[in-house]
Amino acid sequence: MLQNSLLPPRLPRLAGMTLAGGYRAAGDSLRIGGDFYDLFPTPDGGLFALGDVCGKGVGAAVLTGRVRQSLQTLRLVEQRPRELMALLNRALLDAPDAARRAQFTTLLLGALSREPDGGLLIRVAGGGHPAPMVVRTDGRIEAVRVGGMPVGALTGATFAEAEVRLAPGDVLLAYTDGVTEARGGPTEPTMFGDARLRQALASGAGLPPAALVDRVLQLVDEWLDGQPHDDIAMLAVTTP
Repeated sequence: MLQNSLLPPRLPRLAGMTLAGGYRAAGDSLRIGGDFYDLFPTPDGGLFALGDVCGKGVGAAVLTGRVRQSLQTLRLVEQRPRELMALLNRALLDAPDAARRAQFTTLLLGALSREPDGGLLIRVAGGGHPAPMVVRTDGRIEAVRVGGMPVGALTGATFAEAEVRLAPGDVLLAYTDGVTEARGGPTEPTMFGDARLRQALASGAGLPPAALVDRVLQLVDEWLDGQPHDDIAMLAVTTP
């Protein structure tokens, strides 16, 4: 029951949007880890979170649960991504075990809203997390450079925000570094890397989110070829 409560949730339906998530835990016996995604409906559309807690296993999963529960509560009073991230940072640092825990989280928070022309406007706040990728229908790949500092590490942490528009059929993919840092390959262990990720996304242009996520997971699994790996989480969104 505890493991199930910490696993990524079944994504709710959002009007005019299609979303899909992907998840792999690092441990062989545990299904839980430090990578996560979540999605909350809002009056304007939705609010997504995707993050990576430092560490692995049960300890990381406990902080993952704390982050998700805090977001569940804080988003009731604040839904602007950068401001919500600042509130989360305060909440994590105010916890009684914050000094002893010495853990932090890299995080993306994104506000999703439909536009009159059928497109999708996404405001993304960054907390030291890898840049999400936009897959255009013509195969172009664009990184959404956000930046910011990890959450739960410093009281004076600063967070950044960027804005991106998706035309119908474009996909935004947020992912954790377990994808690009997966070590494998046909000869000696090499990281999967940004270039292979971009190639995988470009060749999957036009696929719906679930198929694109499955494609990336399959290519990473093939690259690993059974080798140990870090936690992996992905979240993809489009407007049909």
